[in-house]
Amino acid sequence: MPGTFENLNRPIIVILVVAVGFLLVDKLVLNEPNQEPPASSEMSPGATKMTLVEPVVEIRKSVAVLPFLAMSNGPDDDYFSDGLTEEIINALAQLPELLVTARTSAFHFKGQNIPVEDIARQLGVAHVVEGSVRRAGEQLRITAQLIRAEDGLHLWSETYDRRTEDTFAVQEDITEKIALALDVLLDDEQRTRMRRAGIGNVEAFTNYQKGQEFFERAHDDVNRISLLRQGNFYFEEAVKLAPAFPDAYLHISDLYSHILLSQANGEVTGTITDDDVKDAPGNLRRNHDLVVRYAGNDGQRLAAEYDRAMVLGNWKGLSALADRALASPGCDAANWIQLSSAAFGKAEALFNTFERLAACDPLLSRPWVHMAGARMWLGDIHGTAATAETGMRAMQSEWLTRIYILALARTGRIAEAKQLANTHLRSDREQLIARFMVAATEGDASAALAYQQEFLGRHGPNDYISLVMEAARGNRNEANRLAGLIDSRPFGYMSLMQAIYWCTCGAPFDLEAVPEFASRLSVSGLPWPPATPLDFPLKNY
Repeated sequence: MPGTFENLNRPIIVILVVAVGFLLVDKLVLNEPNQEPPASSEMSPGATKMTLVEPVVEIRKSVAVLPFLAMSNGPDDDYFSDGLTEEIINALAQLPELLVTARTSAFHFKGQNIPVEDIARQLGVAHVVEGSVRRAGEQLRITAQLIRAEDGLHLWSETYDRRTEDTFAVQEDITEKIALALDVLLDDEQRTRMRRAGIGNVEAFTNYQKGQEFFERAHDDVNRISLLRQGNFYFEEAVKLAPAFPDAYLHISDLYSHILLSQANGEVTGTITDDDVKDAPGNLRRNHDLVVRYAGNDGQRLAAEYDRAMVLGNWKGLSALADRALASPGCDAANWIQLSSAAFGKAEALFNTFERLAACDPLLSRPWVHMAGARMWLGDIHGTAATAETGMRAMQSEWLTRIYILALARTGRIAEAKQLANTHLRSDREQLIARFMVAATEGDASAALAYQQEFLGRHGPNDYISLVMEAARGNRNEANRLAGLIDSRPFGYMSLMQAIYWCTCGAPFDLEAVPEFASRLSVSGLPWPPATPLDFPLKNY
């Protein structure tokens, strides 16, 4: 499939934004009563590109806050500027009338010399905020301007000469002036929400930005545990200074989830100690409790309550809690919501949830991964391919590429799937997994077994990946044995849920083989067995 994903540049991103832009029209645009929505397009079988029609209606109350430029070169000035930017984004995001592009997508343009109108078009917003920060000792100069993208008109601009201790008063003034310039009426309740969304401590948000740097690197690196530890050093410093900081606690918890998942999967790694495994459950509980306690709004609190129940194994009523989390409006999505949704009759609601998230943060890979995954669980293989391809045009994601490869294989495009596995997956680990899935989809038992053995030989034991591979190859007895091993370990229920979600093969194991998992499932309200969107030809059960 030569050329399909080449030149992942600015015009390509427009397609991605448009793909989610339609859902915003009813909520955020002042429509004419008789206006027809723009026609959508679908990928036909065998097609490799999508043609999407741009929305004809402007989303008037929408804004992207670009990273403020650090004009001085102190050791923390860049982190300070990023922190100020994120504080403004978080405050504006508390206003339901206003669509605010989330951090990941806004920060995508940091350091790039791209015209404002192009950035606005790529992000699907009508306005852009730019600014700069200069620090000299305790003296601070902050400039900010709100620009209407269609004609470059400055709707508002101001320069603040203050002391560093006045940073948050400046931030509050900037956010209020932006809201008023966009005709958003502020009452006392909205002003209070905006103030509460901030951290309120300069050193705390500087430390948080440093932690974010390690956190983001960790999720695309083989040294994940080590990088998460380094990130947690800064997050812990941040919460010492600003205890009511839910995002920092959520990031801190991620290290302990990965420690326990590695243990549950039977992975051998020199980066995890016995003390890590012993302390992780308590640390996980403590930080999830703090995320719930300090959640900034109802949507964030509901997402935090779901994650806490899911991760800690408190599954009584989990299905109903998942329904509530999926139905929550806005741009908040629980980290683990896909695990109790797609396989258990909630795939359409899962798709809708991540479609909302993609509209808020179009350059974040996670919503596109789970939109494509939800379509696969709905049995819409062509829709899976279309969603995955659209996301891949604007971002690199191993998970999204793997889903796309599987979708191609399921539609009979085996040669293209094999080519993509060889050329568009960067890591050897992901290449081998993708090659295995193509072979299993094709029904090639010898090739599937060879790829499985090659994976284990190069990347060590991993009972979770082995379970998925044994299930896809139809080896039920070995799949049950591996599931039983995982079930006997702390946090095994999370590993087994991941196996169900990513296998997309129905029930990859029998409940009788996993008594701990079965006990939790029995009080969750989730049905069993899961749906079977993909029936691998090697399966004999």
